[in-house]
Amino acid sequence: MSMSFKALRNESGKTAVVILIIVAVIAYLVYPGTSPFKADYYNLKAEGNLKDLHRACNRYWADGIAQRMVSKATGIQRVAGPCKLDVVKKDPYNFKILEGMKIEIVDGTKTGFKATGIHAEGDALLKVNAQGKIES
Repeated sequence: MSMSFKALRNESGKTAVVILIIVAVIAYLVYPGTSPFKADYYNLKAEGNLKDLHRACNRYWADGIAQRMVSKATGIQRVAGPCKLDVVKKDPYNFKILEGMKIEIVDGTKTGFKATGIHAEGDALLKVNAQGKIES
């Protein structure tokens, strides 16, 4: 009987070591600093930041439409121009460029909108179009 208890204790120790190794491998793969998928992680962050830019520009253009309607009613001319980074960074649009991101608006018009972005840790230059779709 003591022999089977000893065998059980050895199996239990092996199981703990196997679980510890599995957890270590998963942590290595998931943590962006050491992961072989590090570039993909930062490309995904860059994609999200470009989509946020497109949303901020859409709010800016919607305000421009409202301004034109007020201009017609009041006679005061205030028309919003193309979307620009320095404008959408301010209140009320509050777009924030992620740390490590480089973003450029190529065409700030609503119908021809194009912007590019790349994260310093990523490996893909991403583009967003007027419909908000991301291209590599």
